[in-house]
Order: sequence, then structure tokens, then C-alpha cells
Amino acid sequence: MQIKDITSLMEKSKAAYLSTINSEGFPEIRALLNLANPKSYPKLVGKGYLVEGETITFYFSTNTSSRKVAQIRANNKVSIYFCEPEKFFGACLTGTIEEITDLEIKKSFWQTGWRMYYHKGATDKDYTLCKFTSKSIHCWGNLGAHNFGQELATEKTEVIE
Repeated sequence: MQIKDITSLMEKSKAAYLSTINSEGFPEIRALLNLANPKSYPKLVGKGYLVEGETITFYFSTNTSSRKVAQIRANNKVSIYFCEPEKFFGACLTGTIEEITDLEIKKSFWQTGWRMYYHKGATDKDYTLCKFTSKSIHCWGNLGAHNFGQELATEKTEVIE
């Protein structure tokens, strides 16, 4: 398995699933708009995610007032999951996340259809753009598992029997 298999999965997935840690220390998972999907976001092709070696950077938008932003501010260690359930293929990207405050970058990601979420447009105070950077990637497919990145570098590919 290669990183290109993961990015292909990211591009096919309708949603990205973000896991954060709540104030009681429990994980919470929710679906996000997948900015890496070129069918859904053709204007973000080449921008919704970036790959450098075995590190993937992924961007998403959300409401500043959301519970997930409060959780990210309290603990920036998160994971993002992409999957193709009918093929039993999935990838869990674990890493850190940060809010993008640069207005020009936020404007460059802005989509007109988002006005339903952020009524004042790209300058809406409730519009947050986040940048996720993977530290490790664990994926499942073809009856096996594979790891990429720093945290899981010592683990080898395993075959599931």
C-alpha cells in the first residue's frame, strides 16, 4: 500500500470523520465536509490536502461556535478517518490540528455554498478554517493493514487471517 492509495481514498470519500477529545477525556466523532473530494469541491483541487513524504495535511471548515472547535482549542491531538465501506478500505490519520486565522487563506478556501453555515461569508466570525497535519496513518485494505509516518514507523504490515 502507498500514500497515493490513501489520497485516492480521501478523494473518493463523501465525508471526513473527525475525532476530538471532550472535556471528560472521551472521544467524539463527527462527519465533516470533505474538501479533498474533487467532485464536491472542484475549486479546491490541489488545495484541500497536501502530501509531503508520508505526511498528509488536510483542511476543513467548521463553525467557530461549535463544540469541536472548543475541543480542538483544549487538545489539538485529533484523528481523521476516511473509508470506502463496501471495499473494507479505511484510513485513520492521527495528528495535530490548528485554526487558520489568516483571512487571505480563509478567503482562498471560501465556497459560495457555505453561506448557509456562515451568513456573512468568508469574514464571518463563525467561519473557521482548520489545518490538520498527520503524524501517523494506519490503513486497512486488501486483507491487510499498513502504517505510515512517525508514530507507527516501527510497526510492519500485517496480514489479517
